[in-house]
Amino acid sequence: MLEAEKEIVAELSEAERYRYFLGRMQFLKYESGKENLLSSDCSGAVCLALLLSTGCAIRVTADTLFKKYFTKRNPDKSDIQAAFFITLYDRKLGNRLYKENEVCHVAGVCGRDVVLNCVEPFSELRSLSDMKPYYQANDYRVIVRGLDREALQKASEDNVDLFGPDYEFEQIRNAIDGERG
Repeated sequence: MLEAEKEIVAELSEAERYRYFLGRMQFLKYESGKENLLSSDCSGAVCLALLLSTGCAIRVTADTLFKKYFTKRNPDKSDIQAAFFITLYDRKLGNRLYKENEVCHVAGVCGRDVVLNCVEPFSELRSLSDMKPYYQANDYRVIVRGLDREALQKASEDNVDLFGPDYEFEQIRNAIDGERG
């Protein structure tokens, strides 16, 4: 964890730390495939916030976050949450083809109706209520789900779903593991 922030987050719950770190990531440069404190993509920001708040390391796509980790329907306000944007038909975005019912985008929920929206050129805090009409008009379903903490813990302990993380992500993970050890 970042040395200067240990004291700030020491008394917070995991969900509060998750929201704190998402908020801290506002204005990160958007960069596909990244997840560090300088640049990130949408799923990278959520995975980094999970690492910083829980100590559990995964690095997966938005679709995998939805299908394996954020499976709690109707989450409590105290749960770690994310908003998922699911395409209603096959579509090409950039150089990637997304299939019908695949999650194309994720935004970590960091407050009441507030998400960290990590898109080009940089991430910013946005109102989910303001974002929904645009995405729905462009044929996306928007779903908020809560984290299955046990699934996250197991994947981290088994060292699965950690594909090509940034050097900085690994450094944070190693520092957290060192504090536990």
